[in-house]
Amino acid sequence: MKARAAIAFVAFLAAGLAAAQEKPATLPVTWVAPEELRVLFEKHLPAPPADAREDRGTMRRWQRDVRRRAPEIAAAEGWFSATVEVADEDGRLRVVLTPGERTTVESVSIEFRGDLAGEGAFREARREALRQSWQLAEGRVFRQHAWDEAKSRLVEALTADDYAAGEIVASEARIDAATARAHLTLVVASGPTFTLGEVQVSGLSRYRKELVDRMLDIDPGEPFRSDRLLDLQRKLQSTPWFANVTVEIDRDAASPTRVPVRVAVLERPAIDVGVSLGYGTDVGARGELSLRHRNVLDRGYEMLSALQADKTRQLGYADFYLPPGTLGIPLFGAVVAKDSVGFLAENTSNQGLDTRRGAVAAYRQFFYERVETRFGLSFQAEQKLPEGAPETLSRALAPIAELTWRRVDDVLNPRRGGVLTLKLAGGAKAALSDQDFLMTYAQYQHWFSLSSVDQLILRAEGGYTIAPSREGIPEDYLFRAGGSRSVRGYKYQSLGAKEGEAVVGGRYLATGTAEYVRWFSPSWGGALFADVGDAADARGELSANWGYGVGVRWRTPAGPLAIDAAYADRDHKVRLVFSVAVAF
Repeated sequence: MKARAAIAFVAFLAAGLAAAQEKPATLPVTWVAPEELRVLFEKHLPAPPADAREDRGTMRRWQRDVRRRAPEIAAAEGWFSATVEVADEDGRLRVVLTPGERTTVESVSIEFRGDLAGEGAFREARREALRQSWQLAEGRVFRQHAWDEAKSRLVEALTADDYAAGEIVASEARIDAATARAHLTLVVASGPTFTLGEVQVSGLSRYRKELVDRMLDIDPGEPFRSDRLLDLQRKLQSTPWFANVTVEIDRDAASPTRVPVRVAVLERPAIDVGVSLGYGTDVGARGELSLRHRNVLDRGYEMLSALQADKTRQLGYADFYLPPGTLGIPLFGAVVAKDSVGFLAENTSNQGLDTRRGAVAAYRQFFYERVETRFGLSFQAEQKLPEGAPETLSRALAPIAELTWRRVDDVLNPRRGGVLTLKLAGGAKAALSDQDFLMTYAQYQHWFSLSSVDQLILRAEGGYTIAPSREGIPEDYLFRAGGSRSVRGYKYQSLGAKEGEAVVGGRYLATGTAEYVRWFSPSWGGALFADVGDAADARGELSANWGYGVGVRWRTPAGPLAIDAAYADRDHKVRLVFSVAVAF
């Protein structure tokens, strides 16, 4: 059987080679022309078949096609007086294109008609802005693609505001091949000014129209602005209810006043159930069962709930989000706001510390361009059971303020940019807390693109809880360090204050990271890193605990996966650090 299979495989290869030899080859062609034209010729002018010398008709047709099409390609790139010679030398075809002088734009004339051609400072300023936005200016090389693109951009600039039905009604590029100069003439008809009318919504079946109405900030009669429609589309698209949203108007010059704004939505399912499994060196195997309900009580309230479990933590929570709305804030304009209330029950066991915690909280989130802020009030009660120390109960009613600022080129796989996180929380004995405290926290991470394949990542993190002592403060407002997202090489949350035999949260935190990544392919890279930091209950107790090592990076659609071998200088141990999760 093996012999027969080998013979069959050899026969298959022989047949493939024979078929390849039967395929018609082409004659070699040398293109002599400016580099950008040579690339276009090789792409758009195929070489003649190998038997073209024996078939003179085929050769003549190929030469005729080259002499016709090569000057056309050159003209599209600005060479209008190009000449072509085709020669057959030493068994190789040689095509020589003499381009002549390249054509540049000598003059541009833009004439306006319609409302925009009228009098008034506004119209005059708008005309001047459109002329300044013209991309194919005097002195530029004339290319057909650039000519078409410039006209398209001019129409976009015209119709972005007020003149929704504007268009170019006439255009001419007059080429003087003898002087290699182009004279451009355009006639732009603005049509009438448009104003926006009432919003009409289609596509709703599961969700109430009031959910869309909450997001509206368009006043009937206001001037047409394309950015206003795009902002509305982005706001609706960011809500949990819609998979797709389009916002548009009819651009009929005969009916420009109070034009209806048409909003078409594609709804998402009301309920999603998710199951995920994962493994990380911090907490080992973990699992999650989640439920997302987008229409609680048939009012568009969104519920995000889950049960999570790993060897250090078991958690159940339910967060309820009210439909987002638009608020007018001085200096910022229209800002999307989202209110929520949540409940949580948690059990943890790590580094000799067991905790039992229950919490309820209410928040209002604001979203403005790159900034996300959250203000709220949280009450939690926590039972602490440190190994070798007495059990304690801590309660805190804490106002909370959080801010996240992002400026990165890609949220999931950043190459350059930074992310800043700030947090404040406080409690008082006079208001249902067991201790007076103010927690402050800040973290900044920056990605530097050193080259197309080299990257430097720097991170700094600091926290300080201002209080007479840590007694009576829940762990949520104290600090521990160590693990895959902190000081690598040390066990998860193993750096902190000591209470009995347990590691507990301290009032001080300081960590930092420097990481160099070299990408060997678009998906795979290698890393060198150094982490340092500590958490403690007094500033003088903070130590420079170093962790450093090497790792592998893999870009995935969900973000980069890191696998690191990290050496803990204090513990003199090497630990493998990685995390991966799979959702079903």
